[in-house]
Amino acid sequence: MPKFVKYATALLAAALLALLITAYGQGLWGLMVMANLRFHPEAPWAAVVMAVLLALLLLYLSGAGWPRSTRATRRSLLRWNPIPLPIFGWAILTGLLSLVAMGGAWIATSDFIHIPPGITPKMAGYPLVTVVSFLIMGSVAAPLSEEAAFRGYAQGILEHAWGWAPAAIVGSSILFAAVHFTQGLYLPKLGLYFLAGLIFGTIAYLTNSLYAAMVVHSLADFEGFLVLWPHDAHPHRLVTEGGNDPLFVSAVAAVAIFGPLCIAAFWRLARMTAERRAIQPNG
Repeated sequence: MPKFVKYATALLAAALLALLITAYGQGLWGLMVMANLRFHPEAPWAAVVMAVLLALLLLYLSGAGWPRSTRATRRSLLRWNPIPLPIFGWAILTGLLSLVAMGGAWIATSDFIHIPPGITPKMAGYPLVTVVSFLIMGSVAAPLSEEAAFRGYAQGILEHAWGWAPAAIVGSSILFAAVHFTQGLYLPKLGLYFLAGLIFGTIAYLTNSLYAAMVVHSLADFEGFLVLWPHDAHPHRLVTEGGNDPLFVSAVAAVAIFGPLCIAAFWRLARMTAERRAIQPNG
C-alpha cells in the first residue's frame, strides 16, 4: 500500500472513531440537557444518567465487552495508564501555565477580531442545583469523551500509522478543532481550539496517559465557561476600532509571561518522561 494511502486511511479512521466517541459523550449530553430543562428542571437527572453513560463508555473503550479480539487494541489506544505522582503534578502545572497563556491569546484575539460567542444553553431562571450540576457534568463529559476520542484513539492511531508523534499531535488537534465547528465556523476561533488540542495532545503523549490531559481539559472548560465565553458573548468594540477592553493589557501580558513559562515546563516534562516513554512507548 502506498504511504500516502496508508496515512490518509489512518486519518480517516481516526476521524470516524473520534467523531463516534464525541457524538456519544457530547451529543447525548447536549440532548439530555435540553430534555432536562424542559422536563423536571428542578431535578438534575441528566447529570446522573450521563455519569452512568460515561462510565459505560470508559469501560468499553478500555477493553471491556465485545469483540474480544479488539480488547488489547482498545486498552492500548485509550492510554488509561497510571502516572507517577511527580510527573502527574508537573503535567498539571504545565497545563495550568499553558491555559493562562491560551486564555490570554483567546481574549487578545477577540479584541482584534470579532469571535462569535459559543452556543450554550440559557440557564437563567433555573434552580441553582441544576445549574451547578450541569456545569460540573459539562466540565467532566467533554474532557472525558473528547480526550478518549482525540488524544486517546485518534492520536494513538495516527502515532502508529504515521510513526512520528509530533505529526500525530498536529493531526489529532486538527480533528479536535474541526469537531468544534458547532461553536462557530470561524477560522480564528477554530485556530484557538487547535491550540488547545496541541496542549492536551502533548501532555497526553509525554505522560503516555489521559489522566493529566483530562484534568487540564476540565480546567480549560471551566476557564471557558467562567471567563472566555462570557467575554465573547459581551458585545465590545475592537482595539482597532478604538475599543478599550479592561482585560486586553492583562491578556497580552499573560501571553508574554506565561507563554515562555509553559514552553519551559513542557521541555522539563519531556525530560522527566523520556525514560518512561522509551520503556513503555505504546501504553
